[in-house]
Amino acid sequence: MRDIEHGKPIKEFSLHLTLLSSDIIKSGMRDTSKISVSCDISEIPKVNCTIIFSRQNQDLGPIGSIKFSKNRPVASAFVNLSEISFDELKDLLCLPNSPRPASFFLSTSRYLEGNNGEATMRNSGLSLEIYDLSWRYPVL
Repeated sequence: MRDIEHGKPIKEFSLHLTLLSSDIIKSGMRDTSKISVSCDISEIPKVNCTIIFSRQNQDLGPIGSIKFSKNRPVASAFVNLSEISFDELKDLLCLPNSPRPASFFLSTSRYLEGNNGEATMRNSGLSLEIYDLSWRYPVL
């Protein structure tokens, strides 16, 4: 992506998460199912993240957010997916054993990086907006 006004490349901010486990959650008979995944965040060592995926079309603005705890090395994210994307993710997560862990990539709002390229959000209380989601699911 380029800054059209200045002709410079614009840095895109993203987080790479590696799947540890996943669950399908149904809180009550009148509630729709949600997907909960537990992940490690590559850019922030020793921080565990839980993402809750909901079925909800999001045409404008961010599709979700991620918040980093101020007191513990954990993060919580909420992401709205279209019905098609939700069902596709659910089908992938329900496949029998994967040869290696799946990866999620969150396109986020801007965050600070340390000198070694490591994100500086651990125990920060910081909240980021999530603009897009992609995933890599191994099949062989």
